[in-house]
Amino acid sequence: MVVRQSDVARYAGVSARTVSNVVNGYVHVSPEVRAKVQAAIDALGYQRSAAARGLRLGRTGLIALGVPSLRERYFADLAEAVVHEAERHELTVMVEVTGGRRERERLVLGGGRSSLTDGALLSAIELTAADARLAAGTAYPLVLIGDRRLDGPFDHVAIPNVAGARAATGHLVALGKRRVVLLGDAAANKSGRLRREGFRKALAEAGLEAQEELAIPWTREAGRAAVDKLRRADAVFALNDSLALGVLAGCAELGVDVPGELAVVGFDDVEEAQYSTPPLTSVAPSVGQIARRGVELLAQRLADPTRTPEHVTTDFRLVVRGSTD
Repeated sequence: MVVRQSDVARYAGVSARTVSNVVNGYVHVSPEVRAKVQAAIDALGYQRSAAARGLRLGRTGLIALGVPSLRERYFADLAEAVVHEAERHELTVMVEVTGGRRERERLVLGGGRSSLTDGALLSAIELTAADARLAAGTAYPLVLIGDRRLDGPFDHVAIPNVAGARAATGHLVALGKRRVVLLGDAAANKSGRLRREGFRKALAEAGLEAQEELAIPWTREAGRAAVDKLRRADAVFALNDSLALGVLAGCAELGVDVPGELAVVGFDDVEEAQYSTPPLTSVAPSVGQIARRGVELLAQRLADPTRTPEHVTTDFRLVVRGSTD
């Protein structure tokens, strides 16, 4: 049997409006009345109807999360963190995989499925400002996550790519490494370009010339195959952990001692970094903080569509493990 607010009201001996005030967190309810209503809710097993609440507010209670891929562990971890944070705001997440393609990123904001959602968090790769303004504008709240920052009424949560890469490279230099190679195609996306910027800054601060850069795909297999080309290097800064973990596998196959002959640092601090052989030193962006701030900004935008957009840069840690220590 479905328990309604009127049932709770009769059980508690209060009005249906009082029950509604308690359920919706209205502050002007005495502690005694609130406790009485809560006891009735617990006794009857009442559950608030999300659909009814959505109709009342003109919302669905659904938000979209658009990510390029779920095969990359970073995005899988981000999606899980966003789901947990959304629950705290009584929101449900619909995950869309875009492949980093412009047309699929536009669909998250302006396709038929966007009518099902109240707003979106989007890790955009190719989306343009014109796309976002046309598809979203002020009518569809949008928070951008990552390096793509667009002009318009869009909040933005950025990852500290430059600072993280600078810290990782500086760590290698502090260990006495002088032949540091940047591994990965830095021109492939904005994250790569920013991480290369941090890499070069750290070398310049140490008075070292920019070292060799191997522009290869950001995959484990590419990292494993690249080890043969790293014979003159004494350290590698890989643009992501997939590359770095591939390097560790290649070193194991070829008998290259890590970190004795080659120190390795990655970026993202995926879970596997703790369990590789040796464990991987990596830059850890705060995925939990990224998710928390992103969902908070979207919730605030839903409450006030006219508020001034915010640009937030989250924290990071350099997690030092056996691949450099």
